[in-house]
Amino acid sequence: MQLNLITLATVKEQLGILTATTTYDADITLLIPIVSNDVRRILNCNFDKYLGATVTSGSTSVYIRGINILQMGQVVYSPALPDDTYISSYDPTTDVYTLSTSATAAGLYVYPTITTGMWPAISKMIYYKLTKQTTGSASEELYKSVSYGNVSKTFSDSEVNKKYDYPSRFINELGTPFSVVG
Repeated sequence: MQLNLITLATVKEQLGILTATTTYDADITLLIPIVSNDVRRILNCNFDKYLGATVTSGSTSVYIRGINILQMGQVVYSPALPDDTYISSYDPTTDVYTLSTSATAAGLYVYPTITTGMWPAISKMIYYKLTKQTTGSASEELYKSVSYGNVSKTFSDSEVNKKYDYPSRFINELGTPFSVVG
């Protein structure tokens, strides 16, 4: 299982931050596991269920034992795969999934996690937390605005989810929570 649901490189890509720009790298890196944990709580899923698989070193194909339960764009984790690897296609005649990148080693399992469609929302959640950081006293009210380049957005109290302390729009972009069946 992997703690971080997204990498620094993907966050920077989603936010339009140049790779060479390192101004926020340390702060973003610190916030990635925090926001990843929040995403797990919001979606009611720890992403801790693994699937038996045949991962071949150097290959972009992976055979998942069982039924077709993964979806296109689903990010999968395995020590045999680079971070942020996702499912790019599926062949139902062979039960073979094609990965976005080649495996770096052989492996026997994968953990399905978020989808690539959640990357923009998670990146915005990280940036929202980043812009709320303050060096003032703990009693000061936290910031309720976010700036993306030349654009600034201020969130009213009704727009920020009280339970998770993120704008409801970002939470809605993640999709619906996973059901837990007894």
